[in-house]
Amino acid sequence: MLKFEFPNLLWLLCFVPLMTVFFIIAQRQKRKKLNKAIEKHLQNSIIPLMSFGKQRFKFILVMTAFIFLVLAAANPQKASTIGNKERKGADIMICLDVSNSMLAQDLSPNRLERAKMAINQLISQLNGDRIGIVTFAGSAFTFLPLTSDYSTAKMFCDVIDTKLIDNQGTDIMQALQTAARGFGEKKTKNRSRTIILISDGEDLEKQSEDLASEIAKEDIVINCIGIGSSEGTKIPVKENGTETFKKDKDGNIVITKLDEGTLKNIAAKTGGKYIKATNSTLGLDAILKLIDSLDKNAVGGMNFKDYQTVFYIPAIIALILLLIDTFIFNAKNRYINRRLFFGKD
Repeated sequence: MLKFEFPNLLWLLCFVPLMTVFFIIAQRQKRKKLNKAIEKHLQNSIIPLMSFGKQRFKFILVMTAFIFLVLAAANPQKASTIGNKERKGADIMICLDVSNSMLAQDLSPNRLERAKMAINQLISQLNGDRIGIVTFAGSAFTFLPLTSDYSTAKMFCDVIDTKLIDNQGTDIMQALQTAARGFGEKKTKNRSRTIILISDGEDLEKQSEDLASEIAKEDIVINCIGIGSSEGTKIPVKENGTETFKKDKDGNIVITKLDEGTLKNIAAKTGGKYIKATNSTLGLDAILKLIDSLDKNAVGGMNFKDYQTVFYIPAIIALILLLIDTFIFNAKNRYINRRLFFGKD
């Protein structure tokens, strides 16, 4: 089976009959002018090297080369394998904290940007898995539904910032609820489903841990990454173009601290893993290894064709034809039998 990657380019072949018509008309006009200027029986004596046969042959060579060049440009592809292929993988929902505390710079360049870089690296390592992203602060929403389009996932990840959600806070419970719904209502046996929660863990309530226990009953594993320092750090903000630090209503500088305890409890209740992020690693690599160790479920079957590009074949033929055309002159040549190759005229 043969297909073209760029079939629209095949419209260029419409120029072949048009150019052929123009060539025939030009040849006839040239013959008429020649016959008017010189008697036909004298033409061989006066212009013995002129050959209409060679001109026709060269035109055919050029047109044939043009056809093969168009075919090469359209990139023909040959199907080498046809069959059924089952794609396997895990479903991964990432819950990413986008509250203002994620602007703290105890991780470089800040907590949020460091998390985004790590998520992009994680996406690059996926193979057959589907990934989705839930962003949350004082509320949560599905920023990217489950997809296996990794390029799109990276583009979505790049535009995440703290301005996505107006109401501040860290509502982990709503984030986990949104992520669990993102897997779909239908429960599939042995389907690997994982939530990766990335947060500094502040403002968490006991309800989040209770919810984790309910999520575990749905065979969903929650892995948590604590991002930030336990000692605490300031939150940089800009006011009137000047960089300062976030303050509370009493004018005191706000210190954001990593709450590891609750994050550890959430992971433990679902059989997940807790990792504290550092500047050298966020911990997503370790979690991905954990996901890979699970039995990956089939997320869909599809027919596939393994296509092999063969554009070079028509390209080489076109090159050979153009080389032949280069070595053939319009005029007759004493070394070539014009009667054999190019006709009598």
